[in-house]
Amino acid sequence: MEYKFKYFENPLENAEFTGEACQSCGKNEKCLEGEYFDLDDEVDSVCLNCLRLGKVKVNIPNYIKDRITGQGKEEKVAELEKTPPVPWIQYNDWPVCCGDYTKYIGEWEREDFEKNSKDGDGLNYLLSILDQSTKDKIENENIFWEDIGHYTAIFVFECLNCSDRIAVPQSY
Repeated sequence: MEYKFKYFENPLENAEFTGEACQSCGKNEKCLEGEYFDLDDEVDSVCLNCLRLGKVKVNIPNYIKDRITGQGKEEKVAELEKTPPVPWIQYNDWPVCCGDYTKYIGEWEREDFEKNSKDGDGLNYLLSILDQSTKDKIENENIFWEDIGHYTAIFVFECLNCSDRIAVPQSY
């Protein structure tokens, strides 16, 4: 079965799975790690099908809901609640672009940035898709770059409208 989610590309590759059976239906097939649902200790495991059907939903913090304004906000939030959670290290920081949530395309390593840059310069490409407040916090770009895959993870998203990419770094 193919699982498609508006805000999450290729969940079979990019989601965090567990070996535990789904708490909703009892099946042990493609079950997501429950800790990323942000429901305290209530969820250990949810299968992709139960999530897609909304039997169990991801808790979306108000500050993420408030990033969407205007018409269609409730529908967009409801869709995100039925989207596999990103395996955040620190906290949910789902970006918005062009008035909608962006699509999660994966946790990238240095090689992914090099491959996706036009000139092979992965660091400059990464810096070009970070927001300014994040760039301002980087004391040494080369140390930041070398730390990717060790103590820093880079979660990459893509706008559904303009196709701009947004990188969200988080550190252990």
